Amino acid sequence: MARTRFLMVWAVCVALPAAVVAQRPDVDPLPVGTVADKLGVKTMISSARELDLGKSVTAILAEPKKLVSYGIKGMHEGARVTITCVGPNRVRVEAEEMEPVEQHATVTLRLGDDGSLTPVAPPPQQPPKPPPA
Repeated sequence: MARTRFLMVWAVCVALPAAVVAQRPDVDPLPVGTVADKLGVKTMISSARELDLGKSVTAILAEPKKLVSYGIKGMHEGARVTITCVGPNRVRVEAEEMEPVEQHATVTLRLGDDGSLTPVAPPPQQPPKPPPA
């Protein structure tokens, strides 16, 4: 009986790490420099050069006109911009500023093979759920 339990525990310990590794998506890291140049932002000196899935980089907006073409309007130079890798060749860009007026804008972009950034269509709105009876 004890031997059977031991074998079962051993089998789970051997199989579990392999199952976890198999579930991780195979996503190549995204080059931060390319994305930052296209968005018109300057990254911090200590920022990573590549973004892995789920990782983010904080930057400062240097050229506000570049963000307008991606759907983020009204931001001024010096606004904080966070770039997060949210999927294969997809980044979420969040821009926010406190002065002169507090505002926040977010857009999801797809990084093409040629380095181009294109906005991703937002998911369709779900109809509101009816209240419980």
